[in-house]
Amino acid sequence: MRRTIFFLLFVLSTLVFGLEPITLRMGDTSATYYREYLNLFDEIGEYESAVICTVVDGDTVKLALKSDPDSLVTARLIGVDTPESVHPQKSVEHYGIESSGFTRAILEGKDVFLSFDWDRVDAYGRILCYIWIPTDYEGRAYNIMFNLLLISNGYGHAYTRYAFNETYMGIFIEAERHARLGGFGLWKEEDPESLLLPEYDPVVFITSTGDKYHVESCRFLENSKIPIALSEAARRGYIPCRVCKPPELDLPSIDVVEEEFITAVTEEGSVVILYPDGTWEFKAY
Repeated sequence: MRRTIFFLLFVLSTLVFGLEPITLRMGDTSATYYREYLNLFDEIGEYESAVICTVVDGDTVKLALKSDPDSLVTARLIGVDTPESVHPQKSVEHYGIESSGFTRAILEGKDVFLSFDWDRVDAYGRILCYIWIPTDYEGRAYNIMFNLLLISNGYGHAYTRYAFNETYMGIFIEAERHARLGGFGLWKEEDPESLLLPEYDPVVFITSTGDKYHVESCRFLENSKIPIALSEAARRGYIPCRVCKPPELDLPSIDVVEEEFITAVTEEGSVVILYPDGTWEFKAY
């Protein structure tokens, strides 16, 4: 029953956000993308050409810039984090091998384009970039963003700890939501009881740097406005703005057997406590 609800929520959220899933064939690999994002590359004014030499991890590769063929630089994808598979101080994480395998199958040896945000290099000397892959779909040529492709297929999650292009941030967050509801990739075996299923889940707005969510007319959205489902905002640890007073999460009644309460922990470490009467309490840490 809960899986059926997840499927219905996935379909509903697709309709609400106007996204149409499509299947791309990339070599021997099939991948889910969204028709609405086929032309994202058209907005890119500056980019560099490169060839992917080797794959280090799901979100990290070594590449050579076409402008400097003798170069071999490490590149970290912006806005996405994949499970670890080669970290020297961490064990292989769940779905880490599958994630790096997906990246290797699609990128290794391929000619690509790179675009950037305001910081081109991180503290470790790695290039920070979005990777675009030339792809054909229905007889037309497009450049597909690989960062988004990883998230859309459940091989990584939207990494919002550091601010990046706010348009992409909103797209990445919603793509992760679709992947979770659809049970794709690393979300396939997620415990249904660990996900909150609100009866009322409107669109609210966040900023690229703040920790609160708002209604669309809030004055704090003057310089940054990223749409996000209310349940996703709560799951990511955002709290309601005290000024604009946006809607709060409306959870369904939950039957609890031999438990006084149920806790759900978000990726950011925040805790949602669900009580037997259906009320809830949010604690951000």
